[in-house]
Amino acid sequence: MPVEQARPKSGRMDPGAVIASQIEALAGHGANVILADERPWASITFAGTRYNFRVDWTATDDSSFPSKLCQILPDHEFTIPGYFVADIVVKEQSEDHLLVEALSIIDPVKGGRNH
Repeated sequence: MPVEQARPKSGRMDPGAVIASQIEALAGHGANVILADERPWASITFAGTRYNFRVDWTATDDSSFPSKLCQILPDHEFTIPGYFVADIVVKEQSEDHLLVEALSIIDPVKGGRNH
């Protein structure tokens, strides 16, 4: 599902769309982030969603750009009301794209589904 379609009719943004927009902001000018897949995830204690993103970009003057983004993503603090990103990994890296997997969890204190 493209990021543009991830906004629910209520006007609130879906966590996947928020993660995508924050990855796009980190990636900077010329980046395009597509929410390729999402599926529910749960453990005995937590519930959430696992997302797969494709990050594409046009040519950049900085050839180390993909590596820099790979280093930034795991430590980035995503801001998603009612949720938190428990895990984010780069599954594939090439000269013109990254495949990124992220796991968002409903915050048990702030409760993402009810706010």
